[in-house]
Amino acid sequence: MTYRSTCFASRRVLLASAFTGLLALAGCGSRPAIAPELPTITRVMVIPVAPIQKLHTENKGIPLGVLWQSIADRVKGAEFNERMEAVRTGMGPKMTAALVAQLNAQGYQAQALEGVSRPAASPDNVDYGLLPTSEPVLHVYFNEVGMYSARFSTDYVPRVNLSAYLMTAKDGDTVYSETIYYGADASGDSSGSVPANARDRWGSFGELVAQPQAVARSYDEAVTALAGRIAKNIRANTAPPR
Repeated sequence: MTYRSTCFASRRVLLASAFTGLLALAGCGSRPAIAPELPTITRVMVIPVAPIQKLHTENKGIPLGVLWQSIADRVKGAEFNERMEAVRTGMGPKMTAALVAQLNAQGYQAQALEGVSRPAASPDNVDYGLLPTSEPVLHVYFNEVGMYSARFSTDYVPRVNLSAYLMTAKDGDTVYSETIYYGADASGDSSGSVPANARDRWGSFGELVAQPQAVARSYDEAVTALAGRIAKNIRANTAPPR
């Protein structure tokens, strides 16, 4: 066989191999993707939610200088925090109860976990290895709670942002985790964003502090909505309870 015929034969072999490879790739591409198996969760132990240490009031509505605005925010925030002390301290227990109720409504066997050891100065720092349970645990903690007035607006709206982690207590694997924004920082309605009730807005700081019951109600609604969203998110990320 001449050099030319040998090269031609080699080319035919290479073309046939390439065509076979393309067919194999096409076959692989046509196969339906296999969704990862969702973990099966039946029981959920809810770590009691600690109240946030302080409610923060922020007003970006009047751009009169960073220093002046910072001082005004601190003064207003301190007054608001003092007036809403009972609401602040009650948000943790209310969130714990709401999470248990919403998880049970989704078909899980949920209850608050007792005997959780945590440092008083930093109650959100939980040592998962010391938890008195072998069941999956849900740890929810507030990142920020308060009222926010956006730039060029006089209205104050609720701001409740939190993080949620569902873990297996035995090995510490994370089953579900997400930061969720309610109200002021929400952007649309999604797994990590919950709009506040449209009626929950106050046209001035004076109006805000003059209506503590309405403000308390707005936070109760936030707690219920956030607990419901967390329970639905967990349901979407786990197999149906047995």
